[in-house]
Amino acid sequence: MTKTKKEKLDDVLTGLMQVGQIKASCIVSKEGLLINARTPPDVDARIFSALCSTIIGAAEAASGQMNTGTVAQISVKTEKGTIVLLPAGIKAILTVLTEPEAQLGLIFFEMETRAAQVDEILKEM
Repeated sequence: MTKTKKEKLDDVLTGLMQVGQIKASCIVSKEGLLINARTPPDVDARIFSALCSTIIGAAEAASGQMNTGTVAQISVKTEKGTIVLLPAGIKAILTVLTEPEAQLGLIFFEMETRAAQVDEILKEM
């Protein structure tokens, strides 16, 4: 039996969470709507989604003003972890919230692979 888009996106986030040192992960539409999420109970996935969309929108506007090209990745380091955002094609954003001491290189690498998968899944019609 063929998997639904939701099931495929669930698989992407499940695989991403298995990397370790990730507290939360979300797939967000460019408009800020929650598509899918793996978050702990203390994180409101819908608010997180809207804020991530705002962050990437601001980065894209700044990049456009500075003529620096398209935004490939954003990371926001805080005392309790790092928020990482990657565009997942033209329709979505892949986001994670990491542990404070996370190995970001491994997480960035895995996120690039997963963002490409999200893009392919969302292109299916």
